[in-house]
Amino acid sequence: MAARGFIELLRLADYGRQRQQGGQENQNTRWSGIAFRFAGYQFVAPLGEVAEVMPVPGSTTIPSAKSWMRGLANVRGRLLPLTDLALFLDLPETEVTRLSKVMIVDQPTNYGGVIVDQVMGIHHFNKQSYFSSNAQLPDALAQYTSGYFERHGQQWHVFLFSKLIQDQAYLNASA
Repeated sequence: MAARGFIELLRLADYGRQRQQGGQENQNTRWSGIAFRFAGYQFVAPLGEVAEVMPVPGSTTIPSAKSWMRGLANVRGRLLPLTDLALFLDLPETEVTRLSKVMIVDQPTNYGGVIVDQVMGIHHFNKQSYFSSNAQLPDALAQYTSGYFERHGQQWHVFLFSKLIQDQAYLNASA
Protein backbone atom coordinates (compact mmCIF):
# COMPACT_ATOMS: atom_id res chain seq x y z
CA MET A 1 0.00 0.00 0.00
CA ALA A 2 2.75 2.46 0.94
CA ALA A 3 4.59 1.63 -2.29
CA ARG A 4 1.75 3.06 -4.34
CA GLY A 5 1.28 5.97 -1.94
CA PHE A 6 4.15 8.05 -3.29
CA ILE A 7 2.92 7.78 -6.87
CA GLU A 8 -0.60 8.70 -5.75
CA LEU A 9 0.78 11.77 -3.92
CA LEU A 10 2.56 12.82 -7.13
CA ARG A 11 -0.73 12.46 -9.02
CA LEU A 12 -2.64 14.51 -6.45
CA ALA A 13 -0.01 17.26 -6.42
CA ASP A 14 -0.08 17.38 -10.19
CA TYR A 15 -3.88 17.48 -10.22
CA GLY A 16 -3.76 20.45 -7.86
CA ARG A 17 -1.29 22.30 -10.11
CA GLN A 18 -3.50 21.62 -13.13
CA ARG A 19 -6.58 23.01 -11.37
CA GLN A 20 -4.70 26.17 -10.36
CA GLN A 21 -3.67 26.66 -13.99
CA GLY A 22 -7.28 26.69 -15.13
CA GLY A 23 -8.14 23.09 -16.00
CA GLN A 24 -6.74 19.99 -17.54
CA GLU A 25 -5.92 19.09 -21.11
CA ASN A 26 -8.24 16.68 -22.78
CA GLN A 27 -7.38 13.19 -21.47
CA ASN A 28 -7.55 11.84 -25.03
CA THR A 29 -4.66 14.02 -26.21
CA ARG A 30 -2.45 13.74 -23.12
CA TRP A 31 0.09 11.08 -22.11
CA SER A 32 1.57 11.07 -18.60
CA GLY A 33 4.64 9.42 -17.14
CA ILE A 34 7.35 9.69 -14.49
CA ALA A 35 10.24 11.78 -15.80
CA PHE A 36 13.83 10.94 -14.90
CA ARG A 37 17.42 11.54 -15.96
CA PHE A 38 19.87 8.77 -16.55
CA ALA A 39 23.19 8.49 -18.41
CA GLY A 40 22.88 12.04 -19.75
CA TYR A 41 19.45 11.47 -21.32
CA GLN A 42 15.92 12.39 -20.31
CA PHE A 43 13.36 9.62 -20.02
CA VAL A 44 9.76 9.18 -19.06
CA ALA A 45 8.31 5.88 -17.82
CA PRO A 46 4.61 5.02 -18.12
CA LEU A 47 2.88 5.53 -14.78
CA GLY A 48 1.78 1.91 -14.50
CA GLU A 49 5.33 0.57 -14.77
CA VAL A 50 6.75 2.27 -11.68
CA ALA A 51 5.35 1.31 -8.30
CA GLU A 52 7.40 3.67 -6.15
CA VAL A 53 10.18 6.24 -6.20
CA MET A 54 12.47 6.58 -3.19
CA PRO A 55 15.90 7.87 -2.16
CA VAL A 56 18.72 5.36 -2.61
CA PRO A 57 18.67 3.21 0.55
CA GLY A 58 21.66 1.58 2.21
CA SER A 59 22.29 -1.88 0.83
CA THR A 60 24.27 -5.03 1.43
CA THR A 61 26.44 -6.33 -1.38
CA ILE A 62 25.72 -9.77 -2.79
CA PRO A 63 28.70 -12.14 -3.08
CA SER A 64 29.31 -13.57 -6.57
CA ALA A 65 26.91 -11.10 -8.19
CA LYS A 66 27.64 -9.12 -11.34
CA SER A 67 29.08 -5.64 -10.87
CA TRP A 68 25.83 -3.92 -11.89
CA MET A 69 23.96 -5.58 -9.02
CA ARG A 70 24.50 -2.97 -6.29
CA GLY A 71 23.05 -5.14 -3.52
CA LEU A 72 19.95 -5.81 -1.45
CA ALA A 73 18.09 -3.23 0.62
CA ASN A 74 15.48 -3.90 3.28
CA VAL A 75 12.48 -1.74 2.36
CA ARG A 76 9.66 -2.10 4.88
CA GLY A 77 10.62 -5.71 5.56
CA ARG A 78 10.91 -6.67 1.89
CA LEU A 79 14.28 -7.35 0.21
CA LEU A 80 14.76 -5.02 -2.76
CA PRO A 81 17.46 -5.90 -5.32
CA LEU A 82 19.20 -2.67 -6.42
CA THR A 83 20.72 -2.43 -9.86
CA ASP A 84 22.94 0.11 -11.57
CA LEU A 85 21.45 0.24 -15.05
CA ALA A 86 24.46 2.17 -16.38
CA LEU A 87 26.84 -0.65 -15.49
CA PHE A 88 24.41 -3.22 -16.91
CA LEU A 89 24.45 -1.34 -20.23
CA ASP A 90 28.26 -0.81 -20.17
CA LEU A 91 27.86 2.93 -19.67
CA PRO A 92 29.78 4.94 -17.04
CA GLU A 93 28.78 3.94 -13.50
CA THR A 94 26.00 5.96 -11.87
CA GLU A 95 27.41 8.25 -9.20
CA VAL A 96 24.93 8.25 -6.34
CA THR A 97 24.24 11.83 -5.24
CA ARG A 98 21.56 13.50 -3.14
CA LEU A 99 19.43 13.78 -6.31
CA SER A 100 19.72 10.05 -7.14
CA LYS A 101 16.59 7.97 -6.72
CA VAL A 102 15.48 4.37 -7.00
CA MET A 103 12.59 3.60 -9.32
CA ILE A 104 10.89 0.45 -8.07
CA VAL A 105 9.25 -2.08 -10.36
CA ASP A 106 6.78 -4.33 -8.54
CA GLN A 107 5.35 -6.97 -10.86
CA PRO A 108 4.02 -10.41 -9.87
CA THR A 109 7.19 -12.05 -11.20
CA ASN A 110 9.75 -9.30 -10.55
CA TYR A 111 10.48 -6.86 -7.73
CA GLY A 112 13.50 -4.63 -8.05
CA GLY A 113 14.90 -1.14 -7.95
CA VAL A 114 16.85 0.73 -10.61
CA ILE A 115 19.11 3.61 -9.57
CA VAL A 116 18.70 6.73 -11.72
CA ASP A 117 20.37 10.14 -11.58
CA GLN A 118 17.25 12.18 -10.83
CA VAL A 119 13.45 11.90 -10.83
CA MET A 120 11.52 15.01 -11.85
CA GLY A 121 7.96 13.96 -11.03
CA ILE A 122 5.03 13.35 -13.32
CA HIS A 123 5.20 15.04 -16.72
CA HIS A 124 2.42 15.36 -19.27
CA PHE A 125 2.93 15.33 -23.01
CA ASN A 126 0.66 15.99 -25.94
CA LYS A 127 0.30 12.71 -27.83
CA GLN A 128 0.89 14.60 -31.08
CA SER A 129 4.47 15.33 -29.97
CA TYR A 130 5.32 11.59 -29.96
CA PHE A 131 7.84 10.17 -32.44
CA SER A 132 8.44 6.44 -32.78
CA SER A 133 12.19 6.48 -33.50
CA ASN A 134 15.11 6.70 -31.07
CA ALA A 135 17.90 7.64 -33.47
CA GLN A 136 19.85 9.67 -30.89
CA LEU A 137 20.08 6.89 -28.29
CA PRO A 138 22.85 4.29 -28.13
CA ASP A 139 21.59 0.81 -29.08
CA ALA A 140 22.10 -0.40 -25.50
CA LEU A 141 19.47 2.11 -24.30
CA ALA A 142 17.24 2.11 -27.38
CA GLN A 143 16.29 -1.56 -26.90
CA TYR A 144 14.38 -0.62 -23.72
CA THR A 145 12.62 2.41 -25.15
CA SER A 146 9.69 3.08 -27.42
CA GLY A 147 10.07 6.42 -29.15
CA TYR A 148 10.12 9.84 -27.56
CA PHE A 149 8.09 12.95 -26.89
CA GLU A 150 9.47 16.32 -27.93
CA ARG A 151 8.83 19.38 -25.82
CA HIS A 152 10.62 22.74 -26.05
CA GLY A 153 13.28 21.21 -28.30
CA GLN A 154 14.09 18.44 -25.82
CA GLN A 155 13.55 14.73 -26.33
CA TRP A 156 11.96 12.65 -23.56
CA HIS A 157 12.53 8.99 -24.42
CA VAL A 158 9.85 6.54 -23.28
CA PHE A 159 11.65 3.96 -21.11
CA LEU A 160 9.82 0.67 -20.67
CA PHE A 161 10.77 -1.14 -17.48
CA SER A 162 8.55 -3.97 -18.75
CA LYS A 163 11.10 -4.61 -21.51
CA LEU A 164 14.00 -4.48 -19.07
CA ILE A 165 12.54 -7.05 -16.68
CA GLN A 166 11.95 -9.47 -19.55
CA ASP A 167 15.63 -9.39 -20.59
CA GLN A 168 17.28 -12.66 -19.51
CA ALA A 169 20.66 -10.91 -19.21
CA TYR A 170 19.13 -8.51 -16.68
CA LEU A 171 17.37 -11.29 -14.77
CA ASN A 172 20.62 -13.27 -14.41
CA ALA A 173 22.67 -11.24 -11.92
CA SER A 174 24.95 -14.05 -10.78
CA ALA A 175 28.58 -13.79 -11.87
